[in-house]
Amino acid sequence: MKKLEDYKIMPIFAGQPVGDPQVSPDGSKVLFTFSEVNMDEDKYDTHIWLLDLKEKKPRQFTYGKQNTSNPRWSPDGETILFTSSRPSEDETKDEAEEKKKKKAQLYAIPAFGGEARQLTTVEGGAQNPRWSPDGKTVMFTSNVFKGEKKKESDVKIIRRIKYKGDGKGFYEGKYAHVFSIPARGGKAKQLTDGEFDVTSPVWSADGKTIAFVGNLDEGGDYSYLSYVYTIPAKGGKPKKMFDWQGSVGALGYSPDGKYLAFTGREIEDPGLVWYKKTDLWVIPVKGGELRNLTTGFDRTVSAGESALIWSPNSESVYVKFPDHGTSHIYRVSLEGEVEPLTEGQMNVGSFTLDKAGEVFSYGASDAVTPSELWTLDGEGARKRTELNKPLLKKLRVIPPEEFWFTASDGTKVQGWIVKPKGFRKGQKYPTCFEIHGGPRGAYGFTLGPAEHEFQVLADHGYVAVYTNPRFSTGYGEKFCGEPSGHWGERDYLDIMEATDYIIETYDYVDPERIAVLGGSYGGFMTNWIVGHTDRYKTAITMRSISNWYSFHGTSDIGWRSLPTMELNWGKDPWDDLERIMDKSPITYIKNMVTPLLIIHSEHDYRCPMEQGEQLFAGLTKLGRTVEFVRFPDEPHGLSRMGKPKHREERLQHIVRWFDRYLK
Repeated sequence: MKKLEDYKIMPIFAGQPVGDPQVSPDGSKVLFTFSEVNMDEDKYDTHIWLLDLKEKKPRQFTYGKQNTSNPRWSPDGETILFTSSRPSEDETKDEAEEKKKKKAQLYAIPAFGGEARQLTTVEGGAQNPRWSPDGKTVMFTSNVFKGEKKKESDVKIIRRIKYKGDGKGFYEGKYAHVFSIPARGGKAKQLTDGEFDVTSPVWSADGKTIAFVGNLDEGGDYSYLSYVYTIPAKGGKPKKMFDWQGSVGALGYSPDGKYLAFTGREIEDPGLVWYKKTDLWVIPVKGGELRNLTTGFDRTVSAGESALIWSPNSESVYVKFPDHGTSHIYRVSLEGEVEPLTEGQMNVGSFTLDKAGEVFSYGASDAVTPSELWTLDGEGARKRTELNKPLLKKLRVIPPEEFWFTASDGTKVQGWIVKPKGFRKGQKYPTCFEIHGGPRGAYGFTLGPAEHEFQVLADHGYVAVYTNPRFSTGYGEKFCGEPSGHWGERDYLDIMEATDYIIETYDYVDPERIAVLGGSYGGFMTNWIVGHTDRYKTAITMRSISNWYSFHGTSDIGWRSLPTMELNWGKDPWDDLERIMDKSPITYIKNMVTPLLIIHSEHDYRCPMEQGEQLFAGLTKLGRTVEFVRFPDEPHGLSRMGKPKHREERLQHIVRWFDRYLK
């Protein structure tokens, strides 16, 4: 019998090898991070790199065993800020070894090179650093413990429903707050305080005010609503900037100080939240009408922190929109005119702009290349790095073929198909149908960990198929929003009809040897599918959902969004048990006869381990063909950010299972 280690997997790579590009204020240089897999130490090595735009090749800027990230230019371009968990100057080697899991702190280093000096020593670590406009102060966020704990005890006292986060662990009694520290060094000052979390803090144009997103209302943890608050830059009582009924993502003051822009969506009924696209909004700082700039543009705007940038003349805002498997930078004017700046079959990541508004820097990936550094200026868009070139020589990437089919309700649905290695015309091949997570995500023209998985399958002789069924972003609000509350209905039909389409269209797809697999929402759909049809030869469900009732109380988001708002018409599970169980795959377990591999992470707080355990126990009692593979010390995002050796082994199990049941 073939051993697991005999399944050779093409090299894995970091989710975004090139990321967080930061163009210098004068537009002459770009800082960015570059991450590589270190299989020997089972970790990722991330360092800051620097590219002089007059030169062809970048150079590594930071070194050492500890990772460095979050590079940020000072306004004058003379100093670079970054975060790292490197040992402090007064720590011995033994002390540093004991503190391997210590929180990252802020460091500053001259832009021309030299020794880095540590700025912070805050207990909760330092995140999201931002220079003040005059370069004299640095703002950051840090977790502050406001709970109760016996000294040297590992017992957790939990009184707050929001006490854990996937990939973050437990933070009972901890709240994210804003701090500042002099750029020259000194004592950090806490600027906000209270039992609430602060996100997306930004400086005003004159540096006198800080705006942030939060919900300071009693019971704010339970609410979908979030607001914009302001405080004096020296600290003070938060003041709500405006009243509205919605959620807020990224913030940004206009350079002239007249406007605040933000990404967000209005919520008509906070007791029953349906999907609605995120828009770009502006409001006058001195008070006035709140305006939606993208109400007429049928795409959802990227909403993460640092997701918007103003033009230097304060006449437009730059944001990203997903569209048909791509993601690009757009200019949105204050009159609501939307214009794309980048183009092509690619996905743009984070981006920045120089002070004059003439040079954009951004990371981007296409279907056959992991993320690299790009710039956009008067000479057009150009790829500036080829740091993945050594990796690509080891990968055997097969370009995917795009296809569209018409669903039974007349809607066009997009997908891709990858031929197997050594493809021969006239031969039929086993085929693996992949389902993405979210559900409001999307596959597309990019090469990341998900697409690497498709290439691994192709490398082992399988056809890989992936589509963007209903719920996927990049196709308009109706496509993404109408199925709200109806998981396992139109999305299920799209997957069934996509399967019919590939069988009819591609003569090399063997209709008798098709498998289905997916993770997160894709895992839910896999469970749902095998409970409603036996057309697939085998299946693999990963980080999945099987029981919405138990999910409600065990997931880090279950008590708030799923299933209460999304699936149960605004009701808690116990108030409509019939519907909640009708939408739970576990209800249909007696119908599940397809051989099933269950892969789950033991530290998955998004779709907890008990979801996979229930499914395995039930199928085992029913005498079905099932296997359970558990990964210790891994979060929900195992396939993207898990330990390299675990990521590799996960792929080995996938290939092993399919070899057993499809070959």
